[in-house]
Amino acid sequence: MVARKQIINPRYGQAFHSIREERNLPLDFFKSVVPKTTLDRFEKGEGILSPDKLEEALKLMDLSMFTYLFLADNVPVYRRYGEVFQMLREQRGYELESFENIGVSAWTLEKFEDGKVMLDFSLVDAALQMMHVPLYEFSHILDKGEDDYFNEIYIKVDTAYFSDDSAALQQIYEESIVYDDFRMIAFAAKSCYDTLSETELEEVSDFLFGVDIWTNLELFVFNYTVGQLSFSLVRSLWTDLLKDLSLFEDNRDYRIRIVRTGVATCLSMIDSGNLSAALQFLQLSEKLLRSTDEFTRCVFKFAYHLAIYKQEGDLTALSKMKEVIHIFDFLGDEILAQKFQKLFDKYIG
Repeated sequence: MVARKQIINPRYGQAFHSIREERNLPLDFFKSVVPKTTLDRFEKGEGILSPDKLEEALKLMDLSMFTYLFLADNVPVYRRYGEVFQMLREQRGYELESFENIGVSAWTLEKFEDGKVMLDFSLVDAALQMMHVPLYEFSHILDKGEDDYFNEIYIKVDTAYFSDDSAALQQIYEESIVYDDFRMIAFAAKSCYDTLSETELEEVSDFLFGVDIWTNLELFVFNYTVGQLSFSLVRSLWTDLLKDLSLFEDNRDYRIRIVRTGVATCLSMIDSGNLSAALQFLQLSEKLLRSTDEFTRCVFKFAYHLAIYKQEGDLTALSKMKEVIHIFDFLGDEILAQKFQKLFDKYIG
C-alpha cells in the first residue's frame, strides 16, 4: 500500500491560517485532532501535516479538502458559476445557511458565490435540487441563454431535413466531417440525402452500439441514421434506449427526439416491407407523448395511421393522415405541411 504524501508546501499552512483567522478560531479549537504546536508550525511552514490530519481539521470547519485546495493553490475559478447560483438562491428565498444540511457551510457557499472556490459537482447538484432548479436550467443560464454549438447544428439539420434542403445538409456534412468530434453529426446529415458508405455505416453502428448513456448527440444520430442500420441493431438499440423511460420523461427535447426516432424507424420498416415491425417500433415511443407536445403528437399520429393503412388498408387512416397535414397548414407552418404532404404522396400516391 502506498503511503499518502504529507503536506509540506508552505502555502498550504498559510491558507489554513488565513481560513482559521477569518473564522476567528483559535489553535486550541483543533486540539482534538492536531496538537496546538504542530498546527502552529504547519501554518508557519515549519512543519508537516498528514493529509488525514488536515482533512480532519478541515471537517471541524465544515470545509472539504476539495474547497481548501482551491484556496491554497489559488486555482482560477469560473466566477459565473457562483454568480448564477447566488441569483437563483436569493430569488428563491434561501439563506447562505440553508444548505448546511447537505454539507455546504455558509462560509464555503459565500466563497463559491464570490468566485473564490468551486464546489463539488454533487454538492452543486444537491443544492439546486433543494431549490427545485433542474441542472439543465442552471447550465442554460450559465450559457446566458445561448445554445451550445452542437445544439445549433441539430437545429440546422432539423430545419434542412424538414425543408428538404439537400444543399444545406451536404454543406453541414462537408463542414463537420473534417472534425473528429463532429463526424457522427456529419453522418447524420448525410443520411438525410444520401446512402452512407459501408465504412461510414460501420462507424455509426459501432458508435451507437457502444452507447451506455443516451444524450442529445446519440439520440440525434440514431434519429437520422436508423433507416440505414441493420434490423438487429435497431432492435437492440431500442431495447437499450427504453430500459428506463424515467431518464427522458422530464426532458422535452429528449422526448421529441425519441418519438421522432420512433417515426423514422416506422417509416424505415415500411420501406423494407416489414409492416408488423413498423407499428411495433412506433408504439415503443408512445409512452413519451405529452399533451403539450403537439408537434410530436401530430408526427406520431401521421406515422401511426400510415402503418395502419399499410397493414389493413383502412381508408379512414388516410383521412387521419390528411388531418395532420391540415393542422400544420392551419397553423401556417408551410414547411411541415409540405414535408408531410410529400410523405403522403410517397407512401400513398
